[in-house]
Amino acid sequence: MRLLVAAPRFPWPLDKGDRLTVYNLLQHFGRRHAVALVCFLEPGQDPAWVRRLEGVVERVEVVPLRRPAAYARTALGLASRRPLQVHYYRSGAMARRLRRVIEEFRPDLVYAHTIRMAEYLAGDRPVPGVLAMQVSMTLNYGRLARFASSPLWRAAYRLEAGRSGRYEPRIAARFDRCVLISEADVAALGLPRPTNVLVNPHGVDFEYFRRSPGAVAEAGRIVFTGNMAYVPNGDAVEWFVTEILPLVRRQIPGARLDVVGADPPRRVLDLAADPAVEVTGRVPDMRPYLERAAAGIDPLRIGAGLQNKVLEGMSMSLPMVITSIANEGIGAVPGEEVLVADDPPAFAAAVVRLLEDDELRRAVGARARRMIEERWSWAAHFADLERAMLSVVAARAGEGEGPGQPKR
Repeated sequence: MRLLVAAPRFPWPLDKGDRLTVYNLLQHFGRRHAVALVCFLEPGQDPAWVRRLEGVVERVEVVPLRRPAAYARTALGLASRRPLQVHYYRSGAMARRLRRVIEEFRPDLVYAHTIRMAEYLAGDRPVPGVLAMQVSMTLNYGRLARFASSPLWRAAYRLEAGRSGRYEPRIAARFDRCVLISEADVAALGLPRPTNVLVNPHGVDFEYFRRSPGAVAEAGRIVFTGNMAYVPNGDAVEWFVTEILPLVRRQIPGARLDVVGADPPRRVLDLAADPAVEVTGRVPDMRPYLERAAAGIDPLRIGAGLQNKVLEGMSMSLPMVITSIANEGIGAVPGEEVLVADDPPAFAAAVVRLLEDDELRRAVGARARRMIEERWSWAAHFADLERAMLSVVAARAGEGEGPGQPKR
């Protein structure tokens, strides 16, 4: 199969969920098929990073994303009914580049990553198309609006949620397959289960995220990881520090929190005024922080989709306390593979249980690791996606042989 991937961001560094997913998708499909990538290159991204994909894909084309022009398109988009993020990523240069690559590369299938790239590939196509919506933006922005502290942001999130709610079902219907990563995201489309929807979650590199032999957790140490510029992550850690950590410290005065992840905003940096809180910013390797923690947390209140931070922590045999929202795309067994709590007293009590009970920590961490090994490899999820892709290619060709077969 010849596969063309269109993505809104170059898949490096691996500090955002969409970059992580596209990077691993290219690694998987590039070993078995001829793959071309066309994506935007954001300000601050080094064009030399394209060399990271040498030998992985046959062709890489990048289009610089000019932020002033993107903001102008977004402002003009207020007069339309499309989601503003679609306007932000609308580019004549990208449209022309994709048309040229399609003519020259001659793909058997095209793959648009998120609704931000959907319209480039939603028109009349000589080949089938897959839209990886990943998460429902209707669900995501609806939750953001619920917890936004600023009336202005609350109004903006509600506007985007409303636009996404009208847009997502329509754009999904224009592709042969639509990929979402959880049943909650499918349900948010507000329609009976469409026949073209595939639930296909993320994975985790459980060989990389493996606890070192002899690693010892520090008593009372808690860790939260993630891209801190992502609004749901900032909200989660602020909520934990202001409403939950004080309850934990009443029982365990020496409890302390590491907040580990790139680009913390000022509100998150200010949390380090508490001597029990350390905000690291970007680190070269998350694993030492996960190894030294006695408990991991994801007190997520807003957002949608799948929490990579939870998968990575579980893969490191780290016992974790998470909310129901953080678990909805993973489906870990509460009380067995993770502890689940949704209000400050219950969340604090679960953290205290882990910090005080060595046997419970070991048992939950071991079951978490086993779950990851059995159900959450990238290879297993991409194999499901690959079968779906090959089926639509074969259906379009009218036979099961030919262009839909893996390369040898």
